[in-house]
Amino acid sequence: MKKHLFAFALAFSGAAAFSQSYNSPESIEFDYANNRWFIANNGGNNILTRNSTTGALAVFATGFSGGGPHGLEIVNDTLYACAGGNLKAFNINTGAAVFNISLGATFLNGITHDNSGNLYITDYSGNKIYRFDITTRQFNAFVSSGLSSPNGIIFDQPNNRCVFVQWTGAIKSVSLLDSTVTTLVASSGLSSVDGITKDGVGNYFLSSWSPTRITRYSNTFTSPTAVVTTGLSNPADIFYNVITDTLGVPNSGSGNNTTYHYFGSPTSIDEMSNVTEPIVFPNPISKSATITFELTQTEKVNVSLYDEKGALVKMIAEEQMFKGKNSVFLNRAGLAAGSYFLKISTQDAIQTKKLIITE
Repeated sequence: MKKHLFAFALAFSGAAAFSQSYNSPESIEFDYANNRWFIANNGGNNILTRNSTTGALAVFATGFSGGGPHGLEIVNDTLYACAGGNLKAFNINTGAAVFNISLGATFLNGITHDNSGNLYITDYSGNKIYRFDITTRQFNAFVSSGLSSPNGIIFDQPNNRCVFVQWTGAIKSVSLLDSTVTTLVASSGLSSVDGITKDGVGNYFLSSWSPTRITRYSNTFTSPTAVVTTGLSNPADIFYNVITDTLGVPNSGSGNNTTYHYFGSPTSIDEMSNVTEPIVFPNPISKSATITFELTQTEKVNVSLYDEKGALVKMIAEEQMFKGKNSVFLNRAGLAAGSYFLKISTQDAIQTKKLIITE
């Protein structure tokens, strides 16, 4: 279980112990199923994994000498990677190559996916966005004009669109219904904008090289922005782990490392400080289960369930609970069989636990 040792943001750098393995990291993605980060190690022509608990690095995939890797995206048990003009895929459990397909692009960079089995991939140099059907492996230029160096991209389910950034600083969206492109922010005041991601409540985070920082926007892009992290080095394609409220940043410049920034409570010292690890019985779950944990003080508690993609699927409880032993009931009705993550959060703490739901 990860401990948050700093008052506002955890920024643990992999440089000290593992700097020899990083070489211009370009993208980062969290593997919720295996509690690890995937890192597109562009200069090393490989993909690394970083254990979220120990920080240990390992090589996951090689063979990118022809370009990349850049953007990464996990869908079910497959990791998709941008590699020059090609899209590569790997089994996340074995590392085995699944396919290597040329899209006819020039520089595939950002990548995301919708709930219908489609990938959306930006072509930075070709000024296009490609759509790739995961099942049929058919693809087309979903947006083929009107773009300028499209970079990071993310699926926005409530609005049935993808939101993406342009290197020049504009923030745009593309409708998944008819591929119409809309400008959300014409001039963000940022330049060399690389990545975009979202937290669990819909705020957007953008990484930029000038100024070198992470900037947060509201989900409507109408509220004033907030600078949430500085002191980075050419931050590239970022990812927000919604279960632990941690932003992963690959620093592709002279920093040549990855940093991890905690955005939970500003008073958080240790995620286990005031709530014990939950006991779930039974687990695996067929029909229902009881979740039991203890609090060191009376306070508001949020108990929620996430799927393996990090998407919130069920709010189990959100209420004031008393010091001592507490229990909540989980009814699996409406939940498909598979792996899930339980998250218990208070003002000062987070506890997570993996659950299995059976048929």
